[in-house]
Amino acid sequence: MTRPRTVLVAGAGIGGLAASIALANAGFRTLVFERDPVPDVSGAGIQLSPNATRALAKLGALAAVTAKSVEPEELLVSNAINRALLATMPLGRTMREKFKSPYLVCLRADLHEALAKIAADHPAIELHYGSMLEDFAMQGAGVTARVVRGQQVEEITGAALIGADGIRSVVRAKLHTGTGPRHGGMSAWRATIAANLLSEEMRGKSQVRVWLGPGAHLVHYPVGDGSRINLVAVTMERQATESWGEEVPQEEVARRFAHWDAVPRAVIETAPQFRRWSLFEAPLLSAWGKGEVTLLGDAAHGMFPFVAQGAAAALEDAVVLAETLRDTEDTDSALRSYERLRMPRTQQIQSAARNIGRIYHLPMPLSFGRDLVMKRIGGAGLMRQNAWIYSG
Repeated sequence: MTRPRTVLVAGAGIGGLAASIALANAGFRTLVFERDPVPDVSGAGIQLSPNATRALAKLGALAAVTAKSVEPEELLVSNAINRALLATMPLGRTMREKFKSPYLVCLRADLHEALAKIAADHPAIELHYGSMLEDFAMQGAGVTARVVRGQQVEEITGAALIGADGIRSVVRAKLHTGTGPRHGGMSAWRATIAANLLSEEMRGKSQVRVWLGPGAHLVHYPVGDGSRINLVAVTMERQATESWGEEVPQEEVARRFAHWDAVPRAVIETAPQFRRWSLFEAPLLSAWGKGEVTLLGDAAHGMFPFVAQGAAAALEDAVVLAETLRDTEDTDSALRSYERLRMPRTQQIQSAARNIGRIYHLPMPLSFGRDLVMKRIGGAGLMRQNAWIYSG
């Protein structure tokens, strides 16, 4: 008996949409179930390194994303207390030449919108918003999912189920009890501001700026057509919040950076308000899935944002997943192959993000040593350290 060529996807975030597009392009009918009644466009900016843009190209989404992105020329890392320049890493043409794909920055909402439009227009994809995939059971011929839509409950069968429902994944919780997200003791404070409110030095369209201070750091870069600046400040924060993007007045954030130099401090003080996210990571698993069920994106490997690879890893997952499922009837074996291909790389990226977070937030006097090392290796050293990510 031939198995159905329908794949169920839980979650319509970046990972779920990318998976649906990749699977549909591989010949599958794809049903996507998203608990929110409308697309989630929360968050602020996002960095898309060459490995991410290569995946977008394979999905047929790179042109649409590029149209709403900025391609910065360089990344500058500075000390937030004395403004000393620690390293300059070239982006722009250097990234294109070395890694054969661009390095872009954009609004997360613009990336999501580009993927959502491709998925909505694809005849093999059905997007079901306001539909909660509540439970599932593995059958001999696939998976049956229990989907709740308002007051209606429906059972839907497919050849496979992909849990792309975020770091608080329902699918992961059903597969692996007690492996929920772990708070990293940090908060990210995000905002977007008009570029013309900043000094000319700080609103340069060609730069990603990183400021390192004891126990905190700030990243900012232009998005959209360059008229707006995305900024994210990260501080150590023991108390976690379950809220996604709770609004916080600027004064509450600015006081955490009162000891910083006036230039990076002014970037923070320009934002009228921020949204706060507690930072979590997903504990490592010995296997992501079972039978005809697997995980993708944050549900599998939710990571800290310090190497800017959360979305990139999900996009890569989607491409590899479709490639392993294409032209096979043995879904179980194909999903295990996908996991074997993806788990080592994503675990290495998770570890790198965790380590970079520690380095960024070193207290004094350890931060002096960090700065000396960063000055010594410079932008070329940063490029070498990240080449395995960008070329993957």
